Amino acid sequence: MAEMKGEQHSLNVSEVLPVSDTKLPKPKRVASLDIFRGLTVALMILVDDAGGKWPMIGHAPWNGCNLADFVMPFFLFIVGMAIPLALKRIPNRLVAVKKVLVRTLKLLFWGLLLQGGFSHAPDNLTYGVDMKQIRWCGILQRIALAYLVVALVEIFSRSAQDRDPPTQISILKLYYWHWLVGACILAVYLALLYGMYVPDWQFTVHNPDSIYNGTTLTVTCGVRGKLDPPCNVVGYIDREVLGINHMYKRPAWRRSELNICYSLHNYWIAFWTCTRTLTAIPLNKQLYTLSYVCVTSGAAALVFSAFYIVFRCASVINVPHFSSETDLELQVDIWGLTLLFLPLKWIGMNAMLVYVMAAEGIFAGFINGWYYDDPHNTLTYWIQKHVFINVWHSKRVGILLYVIFAEILFWALVAGILHRLGIYWKL
Repeated sequence: MAEMKGEQHSLNVSEVLPVSDTKLPKPKRVASLDIFRGLTVALMILVDDAGGKWPMIGHAPWNGCNLADFVMPFFLFIVGMAIPLALKRIPNRLVAVKKVLVRTLKLLFWGLLLQGGFSHAPDNLTYGVDMKQIRWCGILQRIALAYLVVALVEIFSRSAQDRDPPTQISILKLYYWHWLVGACILAVYLALLYGMYVPDWQFTVHNPDSIYNGTTLTVTCGVRGKLDPPCNVVGYIDREVLGINHMYKRPAWRRSELNICYSLHNYWIAFWTCTRTLTAIPLNKQLYTLSYVCVTSGAAALVFSAFYIVFRCASVINVPHFSSETDLELQVDIWGLTLLFLPLKWIGMNAMLVYVMAAEGIFAGFINGWYYDDPHNTLTYWIQKHVFINVWHSKRVGILLYVIFAEILFWALVAGILHRLGIYWKL
């Protein structure tokens, strides 16, 4: 997600690995991928910080697919798009593998630091995590593991791609290793999801406010192929491999009653009703079911294709007395969308910075650390209350506008300034 420093008209993406300028050409940027990445980071900030007041854009409680459920697949799609663009610049396999391993370790480190429980930003001014409770598989950790597998497949299958000339079925012939690995992973996953036995299991309540605090409860399962929250295979494997104390403590299905009430009367009702008919393989983010992967990856492809068409349509137009780089900058002007896309492009070019500071709340946590008399009497809360909530006389609308203007657009401007200065957060 972090951007490589490069020329303004470059074709680089966040997954490009830093290499010596004396050995490899400077990376170039794909503007459409920058914008798509920026859109995805902006969506993450929106659904995380405004989803509490607008549950219809938050995660679906269990089966279903709301706006927030597209964010993680969009990130994975961007990683997959960027991998071949990055690795084609590194012809040596050993060097490429080293770069991939280093980048994977960096993503794992930042994932554990930001999402493992060490950081309590922005509302809790403490930090630190009990190693008995650390969360091993947050967003960045899962992206790191997916990146590692796909990147290694790309590295060791490049020779086959280079040998075969392009044909009408090149997507099948040139990438047959990708198809084979993907098919094997899918077959194993479906076999486990529907064929593995899930026994009864126990857990202990650790909640001082609960009357059951300290009580050990038993969940009765003893089934195969069930996709409900307590008895699915994914949860069973996570409990056995990671340990129940190292799993996510606030899954969306625990807020299901509130989310369902909103989902039944918002504009997603048609889509929600449609997904309820998929009884065999329902759309489910927690389980990453096949239908969910197909719908979200297809949506990612459509969104990226739309950006790519907009940013490439003018490249075939010959503009006298202008270089090809100038043509690239004029593409959005032809559609009249320059100002609309610039904030997303800036975010996408410094995505790691915006993700850490805004989406993970590190900057807000820093600001909240400077309070007056009361921890809730900070600049952040003052802006929310007096500039947005009181003006609109609605906490829901105020929070939504605060997230859009004081978080997304603010960090877009910061990223734009850093871009002008040539400063990027690189992994």
